[in-house]
Amino acid sequence: MKYYIATSIKRAKEHNLIRDTLNKLGHMITYDWTIHGSIKKTSLKRLKEVGENMVDAIKHADFIVVLLPGGKGTHTELGASLAYNKPVFVHTLDLNLMQLGDQTCAFYYHRLIKHVDCSLEKGAEFINQQLETLFLLSKF
Repeated sequence: MKYYIATSIKRAKEHNLIRDTLNKLGHMITYDWTIHGSIKKTSLKRLKEVGENMVDAIKHADFIVVLLPGGKGTHTELGASLAYNKPVFVHTLDLNLMQLGDQTCAFYYHRLIKHVDCSLEKGAEFINQQLETLFLLSKF
């Protein structure tokens, strides 16, 4: 299945870890923005191009992985994912983000969201198992 990962550029290492694990499980990333790194100071044309690439990648993905805490665009990517009716796996080890209070977000509890609160390697395996279950259920 095809997927997209949303998080902060500061978390490129974690992005690449879960990307590599998902790829080993047979999945394919739709757009890997870690390859070009930050483009904030390049040009407005480049910002537009990358922004459109990201939304297109979300549109063509079968599922989305969100690594929290994320960057400025992470919640925009989360919103686009929900608008396109994509299953979203939200990973965080900071459980305060998922509890009632100032740090949480109502979108984290949308029906398309699954919470992942284990290591990234185990998280990729959990996501794969969840997708297998969803795929089997959708056949009936």
